[in-house]
Amino acid sequence: MIYLCKYILYFFLYAFFGWCCECIYCSFGDKKVVNRGFLNGPICPIYGFGALFIIFLLNDYIGDWAIVFTMGLIMTSILEYVTSVILEFLFHSTWWDYSNRMFNINGRVCLKNSILFGMMSVVLMEIIHPMVVGFVDDININYLYILVFLLILYIIIDISITLNSLNKLRYKLERLEEALEDLKKINIHVKSEKFTEENILKSIYNFRQKDDKLKFKINDIYSKLVNIKKKSKVQRRILKAFPNMNHKNRNEGLKYLKQMLKDKTK
Repeated sequence: MIYLCKYILYFFLYAFFGWCCECIYCSFGDKKVVNRGFLNGPICPIYGFGALFIIFLLNDYIGDWAIVFTMGLIMTSILEYVTSVILEFLFHSTWWDYSNRMFNINGRVCLKNSILFGMMSVVLMEIIHPMVVGFVDDININYLYILVFLLILYIIIDISITLNSLNKLRYKLERLEEALEDLKKINIHVKSEKFTEENILKSIYNFRQKDDKLKFKINDIYSKLVNIKKKSKVQRRILKAFPNMNHKNRNEGLKYLKQMLKDKTK
């Protein structure tokens, strides 16, 4: 039981370290603070699983940097590829896309990231994990049980909130595409990059000046759009964390939704 609890704590620690690395790396690239991660809290589970795989499978090769680097590169790349496939299957969306990078495989993994993961594997096994083991071993057993219980409870709640938010995101995409079709039927066209509340109001106002008979229909469409934008804090965070996300069936609606959630107009 103690052995299991220690590895659960390892998972959470490395998931947190991974979240920190992702945020720092992406924030430098985007030149702004970015809260990365599938979940709302400060953890990236893929890093936790990746670290555990490396620890379990490469523990006998500590000191042999070449093997740790090579095997770490391969193992983490496989994990990233499989995770991408699973997320696409579950949510009908691609969450990241490396198609514009050299030496990528189906846009799911790329050589640059794989090399970085290989280097991180060496640092993990040679420097970080020995310190983490010492830290965890010093924790009182009773405190360890309580801490692990609270962390498991936390991640269950976080996963529930995230899944609920993604379900609402799917519903919003459906409603948004309905609204877009309604706008097209009355010859109102707004490009996705100009899809802000101000531009929508301007288009609707101009159209109503020409045809007042459709004002109730137009007001209904606008109400739909306003409701789509409401209570979108978590969806906004997810779309900011994964700016290259694409939806397999509703990608047009996703492009418009991204622009709507960028708009700060109330």
